[in-house]
Amino acid sequence: MTRPTVAIAGLGLVGGSLARALTRAGYHVVGIDRPGVARQALRTGAVAATGTLAAAAGQAGLVVLAAPPSVNRRLLARLARSGPPSLVVTDVTSVKVPICRAARRLGMTGFVGGHPMAGTERSGFAASSADLFRGRSWILVEAGASRAALSRVRSLVRAVGARPRVMDAAEHDRTVAFLSHLPQLVAWALHDAARRDRVASRHFGVAGPAFGDMTRLARSPRSLWREILAENRTEVVHALRSLRAGLKLE
Repeated sequence: MTRPTVAIAGLGLVGGSLARALTRAGYHVVGIDRPGVARQALRTGAVAATGTLAAAAGQAGLVVLAAPPSVNRRLLARLARSGPPSLVVTDVTSVKVPICRAARRLGMTGFVGGHPMAGTERSGFAASSADLFRGRSWILVEAGASRAALSRVRSLVRAVGARPRVMDAAEHDRTVAFLSHLPQLVAWALHDAARRDRVASRHFGVAGPAFGDMTRLARSPRSLWREILAENRTEVVHALRSLRAGLKLE
């Protein structure tokens, strides 16, 4: 029986974890990334082959875009121009309105927006794990996709142990502003407030588990998060206003 082929563009924490999980599930995975990262993924067995986006799109029935948000949209446009009509494309971008709007504008009925609700504060292929998605929700946005495309992506999500859940793009972005983006901002703010205080900054070693739990995300890559937060600015501002209202202690 021929193994289904999936191409993954971007082999960082999420893309690398997806490659490992799909390979374990029996998929033939083609990895696309910088040469050093691609070689590492090939050497560890996370992918069966490496290549370019154009070549992989012709070989694979499904392409996963796992790069930063702005890069994913550029790759999506390239696939719209050169990919075969039957190609199914999904992504793992944590803001859905911009890329889903782009897919509709490009007339890509094979595109299904995706966002696995899984991750860690670490980054890069070295941090990837085949178990990252097990038991986690994976939000899907139809964005005008065909039923066949949605079915293909659902199967992929289930293959890595995640639970697919369909949402509207705007509903997704409002939800993750509270459940993902706001916690990231709070972690930075709490860690930076303690670090700036001349007394507290000398005694980080006495912190209990609560401080560690609440500031773990402060180690996340800031350059990527700045782009994510900018993409979802309107909803993040709404979430921050709600948090500020909740902090009133009258």
